[in-house]
Amino acid sequence: MKRLGRGLVGLLGLATVACATVHPGDGVPAGAGPLVGVYRAAIDDGHGAARGAKLSIWAERPDRLHVELIPPVGGVSLSLDAGGGNACIVDTGAAAAYVGKDGPDAIEALVGVRVSVAEAVAALLDGAPPRALTVTRTGGADGALPERIRIVDGARSIELARMRFERGTTDSGSLGTGVPPPQLPVRPIEDFGREVAPEPGRAAGER
Repeated sequence: MKRLGRGLVGLLGLATVACATVHPGDGVPAGAGPLVGVYRAAIDDGHGAARGAKLSIWAERPDRLHVELIPPVGGVSLSLDAGGGNACIVDTGAAAAYVGKDGPDAIEALVGVRVSVAEAVAALLDGAPPRALTVTRTGGADGALPERIRIVDGARSIELARMRFERGTTDSGSLGTGVPPPQLPVRPIEDFGREVAPEPGRAAGER
């Protein structure tokens, strides 16, 4: 897998915020800014290789989503922003944006399970299982982000456990658009999926 860098978060002007129902006792920080859910993620590629990361998630029905992936070392390495039928993955290390439709290719490239953006939002906020997949969800009633969720796609899976909520400072209206940042070169989202796939015969994490 190619090495991912960092350093464009300020350039992109992206903040990780979550727009969801808030319930007393959830540890929600005070303030008027939009809400971000920070999760510990365990991602299993179905071939004996698993990786850990943190995910910050914003989700709004029916199909608006913003996710930032933070590896164990370093800052945000990848972000996914989607809405209105479009999706954009920003690779901060490559300083490139990958754009396309909000079908299953985008989320599969990011976290390995094949679900569309709308299906991911429904699973996060309502526990609704995508077709032929299994969703196990706890906490987060009435459309709130869950405490825990596991999505299983055959041998592949992702499990999220909420660590905390934080407040964002950006306008949530700028998220969930699927529009790439104007400063970055744009490539097809299918290219991203090919570039991050492990080489044949090489286990993930092997150098």
